[in-house]
Amino acid sequence: NLLAMAMELAHDNPVYEDLASKFFEHFVRIAHAMNHMGGGESLWDEDDGFYYDALRLPDNTYHRLKVRSMVGLIPLFAVQTLEPEVVQKLPGFQRRMRWFMENVPELGRHIASSQKSAAGDRLLLSVVDRERLPRILGYMLDEEEFLSPFGIRSLSRFHRAHPYTLSLNGNEHRVDYEPGEATTPLFGGNSNWRGPVWFPLNFLIIESLQ
Repeated sequence: NLLAMAMELAHDNPVYEDLASKFFEHFVRIAHAMNHMGGGESLWDEDDGFYYDALRLPDNTYHRLKVRSMVGLIPLFAVQTLEPEVVQKLPGFQRRMRWFMENVPELGRHIASSQKSAAGDRLLLSVVDRERLPRILGYMLDEEEFLSPFGIRSLSRFHRAHPYTLSLNGNEHRVDYEPGEATTPLFGGNSNWRGPVWFPLNFLIIESLQ
């Protein structure tokens, strides 16, 4: 969003081209970091085909929290298209973007050419690349997982029969699928992150896919 705003402002004031370049590079590096956290660690689980939260403990052990929740769908929101007609009007941004793509090629998987036209390539910036998108959508559009008659659930229905538990320092932490009111006072009434459809996030899903 900051990149899009900077590019819009740059049409009237070229000083914003530098900011647009900074936000472009930050986006690509953050997307890369989510998928390559060092030591073979990543928020992406290749076996499951889904993004999970991760927990690093004081003893430096690393645990993926395998809860299929809206957490794993939110990476879909980080997407932006760069129209060739717009980029061509920002020569400073275009020059720095081209240099970055040529000199830091390992980050290029998060920049895709989605369409070609007479004006040039329409670029798509996305945390979720072409190979991972169908796997995430496989969960999101499954009625036994996220898709309900009323929208996308914030927690997969899978966890109704398979609650997630984590034992830590002698305590057991548990996530259950709760489609309506919370079963404990801990979550204060309607438990948005534990099952119900959350309208604003459904709107963002539709916007992102479009």
